Amino acid sequence: MKTVADVLRWEPFLEADRIDALKEIAPPARVGGKEAPQDLNDLTLGQLIQLESIGAEKGVFAAIAVVLLGKSEDWAAKAPAMEMLGLRNMVVKEQDRIAGLFRSLARDPEPAEIMAGIEGLNFGMFGLADWYARRMGISDHDDAFDTPWLRIWQCRKNDIEEAEYQKRLQNIRTNMAKAKK
Repeated sequence: MKTVADVLRWEPFLEADRIDALKEIAPPARVGGKEAPQDLNDLTLGQLIQLESIGAEKGVFAAIAVVLLGKSEDWAAKAPAMEMLGLRNMVVKEQDRIAGLFRSLARDPEPAEIMAGIEGLNFGMFGLADWYARRMGISDHDDAFDTPWLRIWQCRKNDIEEAEYQKRLQNIRTNMAKAKK
């Protein structure tokens, strides 16, 4: 298999051990004349979303070519197989890691929040960008999408930790006031 087109043609027919071996290929240092990323930490929120959406529609190799390498979708089919397989493996692992980081920020809603309908307030990635724009006083959402996702995640983590601290502090103050009575 020399090109991505070859991989796409033959991968469905490979034995499980061969597929497992392909999943172990490490990302290359360079591909297509460009330095290849070794993680997705430098992507903006918009690029992360673009990587997901192109990958869902046209496949991960096309998404890698467009978002990570600045190449065309057509280039992806002719790209060197082993290098692109290494990038695919990195992208899949990184997407799982990033999804886990965002999941780690989730908390179980309180009964009152459930009764009030909090479960209907999931606005996805746009909601995340909107929250960040409001937090930072940004009027153009495109600026939020142009922000590194890691910065947005860290701000979200900080705000959640601050809110949890404030809640604990309020409970302590309430309990101390009750104890004085």
